[in-house]
Amino acid sequence: MHNLKIVFFKTLFLVTLFSSSLLNAQEMNASFLNSLPTSIQKDFLNDEIDDSLEDNYNERPDTRIKKIESGIDDIRSQLSSMESQMNREKGIETTRVFGSNFFDSYQTSFAPINEKNFASDYVIDVGDLLSVQTVGETSIKRKVNVTRDGTINIPELGIIQVAGLPYEDAIDKIKKYVSNKFLGLEIYVNLEVARDMSVLLIGNAYNPGIYTLPGGSNILSLLHAAGGISEGGSFRSILHKRNNKVIQEIDLYDILISGNLLFASPLRSGDSVIVQPAKRLVLVSGGINIPALYELKDDEKFNDLINFAQGYSLSSKNKAVITSAQGDNYELSRKLSESHILRHGDSVMIPMYEPMPETIYTLSISGGVKKPGVYSFKKGATLHEMIAIAGGFSETAYPFGGALYRKKAAEIQRDSFEKSYSQLINFLATNTSRGSAVITNSQNLQVVLAELRAAKFKGRISAEFSSRKIAEDPSLDTVLADQDEIHIPEFTSDVYVSGDILNPGGRRYDSELDLYDYINQSGGLSRFADSERIIIIKPNGDADVVKASRLFSSSSTIYPGSTIFVPKEIGKLEGISYVATLAPIVSSLALSLASLNSIN
Repeated sequence: MHNLKIVFFKTLFLVTLFSSSLLNAQEMNASFLNSLPTSIQKDFLNDEIDDSLEDNYNERPDTRIKKIESGIDDIRSQLSSMESQMNREKGIETTRVFGSNFFDSYQTSFAPINEKNFASDYVIDVGDLLSVQTVGETSIKRKVNVTRDGTINIPELGIIQVAGLPYEDAIDKIKKYVSNKFLGLEIYVNLEVARDMSVLLIGNAYNPGIYTLPGGSNILSLLHAAGGISEGGSFRSILHKRNNKVIQEIDLYDILISGNLLFASPLRSGDSVIVQPAKRLVLVSGGINIPALYELKDDEKFNDLINFAQGYSLSSKNKAVITSAQGDNYELSRKLSESHILRHGDSVMIPMYEPMPETIYTLSISGGVKKPGVYSFKKGATLHEMIAIAGGFSETAYPFGGALYRKKAAEIQRDSFEKSYSQLINFLATNTSRGSAVITNSQNLQVVLAELRAAKFKGRISAEFSSRKIAEDPSLDTVLADQDEIHIPEFTSDVYVSGDILNPGGRRYDSELDLYDYINQSGGLSRFADSERIIIIKPNGDADVVKASRLFSSSSTIYPGSTIFVPKEIGKLEGISYVATLAPIVSSLALSLASLNSIN
């Protein structure tokens, strides 16, 4: 508010300063003119235009008053803009009458100017300046004005009556006059400068009064000069009178909504313009393209209001809630509301759907597909849908070994392991028995714990990669989550044997071999192997736990790409072989970790 006051007082100072200077200048000009002889005064006041003034006649002077008014308009606009900004910051929102902001700002396109091209229906009258030029035996080039008796005087040609004629008709009359009087002489005529005209504006305008406008100005120019339509004024009924008779009624919605800028009759000096009061104002908001307070004529209904507001928005619901000026509410469907008659003060609210932005997820597909890469997908997409988008399986793909990794599963695996690991550490730290001390000081145990602590989890989850099975039962397809990873390995004919084996590594797959054969090919079990928990991990991630004593009777099938993992039995390690109570705990944790790592 402090800044607003500063701007306001600066404006008052400038207005006072320039007004004072202007009055002094006017007094000096009047004194100078009165001091001249009467004959010379007549020359200054003569209606005839001297050719020596031609270069300056076409320039309408920028007086100090106009500059001050322009500056005031600018400052008013700034003040209004600052006020609107403060209202927005305070959360104050006001719905304005449609079209009221059309006259808010100072627009140079409405500023008085001398146009070289005028409409054909422009009426020539006293004060207009015409330029004439002849081609032929007589060469004439001059500018002449329309005198008080409605004529133009071209000394070489004569006097021609033109006032009251439309622009084109006046040109035709001058050409006919010359062609009839002077054979072979061609004349070219242009309207060089239009006269000023005085128009009376009354009614619901911000600043009614008598306005002097350049010729060719329309009612928009007049309303802009007056600051626009005042509160309660009508945009739909503006009367244009001439000789005390209404010659047209102007509806500004034709201009503001339809863009029709043609007027049935242009303004002329002596015309009157009356802005009528608005009769029926209705507010429309919500799911509409241009919410505002609209003015309706007597025969206009609900559907006309919607058309004025440029139709429903895409998120609008199929109904309207109407609140009367008395506060009564009622609801209508869109179909029933079309012919509904609204009353002054009614408020129409079109409910809207809340737009819900659709979440786009991503996943990576690698390995044996035709088009590996990162893909986006919508919620609900399945594993096989995305594999199809990636071009399907390649010729060397091994779908049975397909792996689906999920971040949430990795977090669960990590949390579960952290919990078990913490329980083990707490047990070792709080147990003061002799055996516990032996375990705590064991070099082997420290190595095992370090390996456990460095574990990483990718979060593999079980999924069906067989296209045939999915075709038979689509419910087996897995719904994907954001940032999933799919990897399809290439087919391999190896079986991997790892863990506490004398010679771990890959072994060629043979359908005739069983678990015992693959372990023997790898040198057999080592000294510290846990023969009670041998793990067979299938290519699809499923695992079976088999005891060595049942190797020969094991029914677990081994497929190409399977992994046979033999963990260590912690109880057999040096330094803790006598602590049977703690060995199963550590062994179980190590077994779980080994199994997870093998699956990943």
